[in-house]
Amino acid sequence: MKQLPALHWQILIGMFIGAAVGLPLNILADQGHVSPEWPRQVAFYGKAIGDLFLRLLSMIIAPLIFTSLVTGVTASGSLEGLGRMGLRTIVFYISTSMAAIVTGLILVNLIRPGVGADMAVLQAGAEPVAPAVLEGDGGVGSTLWNQLLNLIPPNPFAALADPTNRSILAVIFFSLLFGIFVVRVGGEHGKRLTDAFNAAFEVMMSLTMFIIRLAPVGVMGFMLYAAAGRGLGVFASLAWYMLTVFCGLAIHACITLPMLAALIARRSPRQFARDMAPALMTAFSTASSNGTLPLTMTCIEQRAGISNRVSSFVLPLGATINMDGTALYEAVAVLFIAQAYGSELTLAQQVIVAFTALLASIGAAGIPHAGTVMMVVVLRAVGLPLDAVGLILAVDRVLDMCRTAVNVWSDATAAAVIERVCQKRVT
Repeated sequence: MKQLPALHWQILIGMFIGAAVGLPLNILADQGHVSPEWPRQVAFYGKAIGDLFLRLLSMIIAPLIFTSLVTGVTASGSLEGLGRMGLRTIVFYISTSMAAIVTGLILVNLIRPGVGADMAVLQAGAEPVAPAVLEGDGGVGSTLWNQLLNLIPPNPFAALADPTNRSILAVIFFSLLFGIFVVRVGGEHGKRLTDAFNAAFEVMMSLTMFIIRLAPVGVMGFMLYAAAGRGLGVFASLAWYMLTVFCGLAIHACITLPMLAALIARRSPRQFARDMAPALMTAFSTASSNGTLPLTMTCIEQRAGISNRVSSFVLPLGATINMDGTALYEAVAVLFIAQAYGSELTLAQQVIVAFTALLASIGAAGIPHAGTVMMVVVLRAVGLPLDAVGLILAVDRVLDMCRTAVNVWSDATAAAVIERVCQKRVT
């Protein structure tokens, strides 16, 4: 029996098929050769296929996070070791997110994509902002307080059953506390619970591998939706803005993170990228770092050879709070909007943008378009109109796909770096 191509090649083939079918159909509809209803129908069915795959991934997120974090905490052996790993992980995440924001701010000040932008064209292509985006006062203090509240679940079982961003934060917090107290109790009871959660985690990983085999089909569906539903026309009026975001993401993904992987983790960036290819392609197509988490964990352990002790702690945390690509995008988008409206932000205001974008990216859900929602917080911080968010939604999907891949790449780099640092500490 002929062996199938490797998973990342299957995913790439699925992406190619989706684009090869969707884009020509969209072009033919624009030229009047086929009914405009055809690409809409194809996009609808593509999204349905993609959503079905994403729903399967969403089904296993909460139990996978719960079992992986508990096993990761209990595998640390001591609360002191866990504390060191947690501190290093958070420092890494904050540092790389801030580096991404600074990269974006430098590029948007150099390229100035909003200067001379045709506001009439942008307004015509604008989409309404969902009412849910406008809730709350949007202040920095409010953002911090809301994140603190979201950490504490009023009902941990309800949080496990509802894989939204707030619930994921709550699941992580409860899982860490549960694992810590399993270690603290110790003895025979601690050993039994540790063995039980190790067994549950093995079952969840086996289920994850089964679902991941369907990734090429799900990816093809999402690419059909993006290519047939949007086409190329909507990108013209925002070309310089898109170029700025792409350049910033490329610098962070191809220079900053590989340097950290090479210099600190002592890994070949090219080989490490190959190891993570299935996860990165899935993140690109689904635009969901939470949905990609099961595949990220599989790639980091089985292909990159990073221990479960590190991956089960670093990756679930990163999928929720480490959003380098989202942070960069929010900073660039806010300055683009300011330039388009003829409002030049001072250096002090740009520092506020950087700090608020960092907080907002930490609070952004690992789901499609979450960065756009959290950008309202950044706009409020510097007094820009909230309806400006609608100006960039037309091209948000393709940017969301790119920044999600960067988010996942950063999570993977963090796992490699933290494992290397922990090994050096032990030796």
